[in-house]
Amino acid sequence: DHGVRMIDAAFQFPLLHPTHIAVIPGGQSVVEMTDSLQAAQAVIPKALWTDLKEAGLMREDAPT
Repeated sequence: DHGVRMIDAAFQFPLLHPTHIAVIPGGQSVVEMTDSLQAAQAVIPKALWTDLKEAGLMREDAPT
């Protein structure tokens, strides 16, 4: 366990691709927008992406 919330990894994963420059969250409340802000600022350890690839949960060629 890397101590990373799923929302944090899901929010930041698209930004790892060099052609993606933004994620536009669809928050419908202050709580959802606060969660999105926290997700954008979370620190995601590289080991998380490595472990996901090794477990076969991500493509090996996915940018990380």
